Amino acid sequence: MYVLNKRQINIINFLLQQNEFITVKSIAGEFEVSARTIRYDIEIIEDWLNVNNATLVKIPKIGIMIDTNLHKNVLQEKLSFISLENRVLTEKERIIYIVLELLSGEEELSIADISTRLYLSRNTITKVLNSTRKYLEENSLELEKVNAKGFRIVGTELKKRSLLLKIFMKVLDINNVILAMNDEEVYRELMEYCESNFPKYRFENLEVIYAEICKIENKFDFHLTDNALAKLTIYILIMLTRNEIHQHIEYENIEIRDFVEYKIAVGIANQLSEALNIKFLEEEIDFISNSLAEAELFNTDESFSIENASLRFNYEIIDLAKHIITYTENELKVDLSEDKKLYSDLVFHLKSALGRIKNNSNINSNYTYEIKSKFPLVFQLVKESINNYNKFEFNDDEISHIALHIRAAYERNYVENYKSTALVVCQEGVSLLNIMVAKLQRNFPDLKIIETCSIYDYMANKKKIDLVITTNSFKTKDVEAIKVSPFIENEDISKIAAKLGELNKYKQIYKYDQIKNAKGGRVIMLEHLINADMIRLGVEAKDWEEAIKQASMPLLDYEMITPAYVDNMINAVHELGPYIAIMPGIAFAHARPDETVNETCMSMVTLKEPVNFGSKQNDPIGIVFAFGARSGDDHLTALQDLAKFLLKEENIKFLNKETDIDKIVEKLTRI
Repeated sequence: MYVLNKRQINIINFLLQQNEFITVKSIAGEFEVSARTIRYDIEIIEDWLNVNNATLVKIPKIGIMIDTNLHKNVLQEKLSFISLENRVLTEKERIIYIVLELLSGEEELSIADISTRLYLSRNTITKVLNSTRKYLEENSLELEKVNAKGFRIVGTELKKRSLLLKIFMKVLDINNVILAMNDEEVYRELMEYCESNFPKYRFENLEVIYAEICKIENKFDFHLTDNALAKLTIYILIMLTRNEIHQHIEYENIEIRDFVEYKIAVGIANQLSEALNIKFLEEEIDFISNSLAEAELFNTDESFSIENASLRFNYEIIDLAKHIITYTENELKVDLSEDKKLYSDLVFHLKSALGRIKNNSNINSNYTYEIKSKFPLVFQLVKESINNYNKFEFNDDEISHIALHIRAAYERNYVENYKSTALVVCQEGVSLLNIMVAKLQRNFPDLKIIETCSIYDYMANKKKIDLVITTNSFKTKDVEAIKVSPFIENEDISKIAAKLGELNKYKQIYKYDQIKNAKGGRVIMLEHLINADMIRLGVEAKDWEEAIKQASMPLLDYEMITPAYVDNMINAVHELGPYIAIMPGIAFAHARPDETVNETCMSMVTLKEPVNFGSKQNDPIGIVFAFGARSGDDHLTALQDLAKFLLKEENIKFLNKETDIDKIVEKLTRI
């Protein structure tokens, strides 16, 4: 939602008078405001121009200019009819405006009231109200018509406040709220915006509320994340506005009064009661206490340790944290027991997560799908560990955030073995080689580099490397070679990043880089797994489930796996998403090693018609591998060889086109 204020109208008129591009800095000087303010004004002006069949042309380092098919006088005439209160709103913004107006007072609003305030016809308002009704229903509220009075929003006070918080958090942006508290210029701009758009809400109290919460945070050494701090600040502001019109929540949680969150909430209430001359009801304090229990925290105490955690957290939080860490480190084969940061971050997170779970208010994350796709193994292990603990039910959104903590610790503690290795070949000489290596190290700090000016060093190092980066055309049988400029241009960086992304995803899923840690047992090579009986070409499959079943048929025919393992592979995709789509056109179906696998095995099918697995990056899939492991270690060399094979684009093209199974076997096993 936005308002064309007097300055913005004047800026449009000013730009209409210009016959050439003008910089933001020049406009700021003309109107004696900051460049930041002008940039904010331009965003609003651009929307108004788009609605009125005009365009704001922007050229970096040159400036801006209005381009319109209309005569400029027509735009100027339109501007003359805009009052400072006239909103130029999209349909969604109109809905939000109506909701905010209805929740800012006690009286109903008639169609005439809304029409007057939005400068819209009664017919248009009727359509917007229908959309508003749907929007409210999505948020567990109703739009009710009261005869002879107008419309009002019906629902619990908690649902109304929840919707207001959702609107303000989206409209204001948490970064703006936090920055405004520490930058006078940003604060002034935010206040101008809020006073113009939300005059009935007490945003003039924002700074005081924020400051008092921060004081209490420091007193109790209880530190909210930026998102949680912004939410609490805006919630209290909403609470004050609603209380002023005698709207109070019905909420009681006597149990919370025994916890530190209640003491913190009482401290915030006392501070704000004195600063703003208001009174907090006990129900409001209980609810703020509960919100604090569910809020995300971070640790600022460098002395925090496993030993003193029991002084700040109850037993179930500490026990669950230890259980998750122990379970995942055993499965990942990496020691996380001494990672104090992981322990600290995890107990702080679990404190909030358990608070949400106990109150049936699980977190909603925008990143769950991406986390499951990028880190499927870690996500799976965290989910298994929690299910194995068998005391709490976490949804996938909660699990994904815990998985991020484990993943970060994995990278901290296993970074050397996790790094990819590149042979950098620059035959032009050491000076150019040094430039290449310096730029690669700056852009890819986790890439291990072997430097050489001689192509002959490839043979000596080919078993150690994952890819070759070279200034000349270089054909290799074993690993991908990427040709780059000796000065490593942006397009070279993009090519290398894409290839490393594929390689690291493959490593992360199958852990083949842990071969150094494998102890005892037979080392299985790719040639031990792939033969003509394990490959079928041009098979038909109607969808991804059928594709996995078809890929599994050779393994079932030779009783290497049981039908239950096929179900496990399909269920894994249902639970974790299309993580088995490892690169464009390639899927690698597998499940956790267990008794449903009779021996370590692998098969491959090409599909007559590719199918979608639900992976935006990698669909459609035309080649499907099926893999089963009898143990956690013996197959690692085979997977390493297959990864290197698939990372070469020419090999994938070969698999898609070749119709001779014997030739496919020969190429796969010649790695």
